[in-house]
Amino acid sequence: MKRILLLLFLSFAALNVYAQSKDGISISNTLDEKKLTISPNPAVADVKINIEDSMAEVKSVSIYSIIGSEVFTQSYNTPGKTIDLNVRSLKKGKYMVRVIFDDNTTKVATLIKQ
Repeated sequence: MKRILLLLFLSFAALNVYAQSKDGISISNTLDEKKLTISPNPAVADVKINIEDSMAEVKSVSIYSIIGSEVFTQSYNTPGKTIDLNVRSLKKGKYMVRVIFDDNTTKVATLIKQ
C-alpha cells in the first residue's frame, strides 16, 4: 500500500514543473497549458496573479494559510488574465494560493507575505 501511495505521489509530482523567477513563482503543468505567475513574491501589500492561457477563465481564487485554513476566497464571473489581490490584511508568513478555472482545473502557487 505504501508503495502504491508513493508511486501515485511521484507521478503527480512529475506532472508539475515549479520554477522561481524574478517576478514570482511560476507553475505549469505538462499536460495543461495554463501557467500561473504571482508577483511580487514576497509581497507586502498587493499582488497580481497572471494567467498565461488564452482559453483560461478564472472561476475563483482562494488563499490558505500554511496549516490549511482558508483566509481569503473570491469568485469571478468575468474572464481575465490578471487578477489584483490586496494582501495587506494577511499576517507575515507563507500561504498557498489556489486558482480554480472554469473547466474545474486547479493551479496552486506559494505566496510569501512580508
